[in-house]
Amino acid sequence: MNLSEIQALVFKEYEKNGYLEMWFQARMALARIGYAGLEDLAELGLVDSEVTEAMEAIRLSAKKDLGPELADVVIRVLNFASRHKINIEKEILAKHRKNMKRPMLHGKKI
Repeated sequence: MNLSEIQALVFKEYEKNGYLEMWFQARMALARIGYAGLEDLAELGLVDSEVTEAMEAIRLSAKKDLGPELADVVIRVLNFASRHKINIEKEILAKHRKNMKRPMLHGKKI
């Protein structure tokens, strides 16, 4: 299974569980008061919360929990990308090709 297929698979579940409709309704409600797009910030904030959970697994030395938490990060990103009609596999490969041309560490020390 490639990344595009995984993206479609997780988005199907996202839609089935009502998240697509929920974010659509949030967008419409926010648009009525002049804040269309704010729901995108809220959904991307959920990616951050999953990263925080992964960091907490490391902090607590609960490495067994790290894999599922990282999977949650990826699933959140895939669903956000799907909602915005972004083929994340294509974008990752394009970005990787660009990164391959960069110098080691991009001139940074850390």
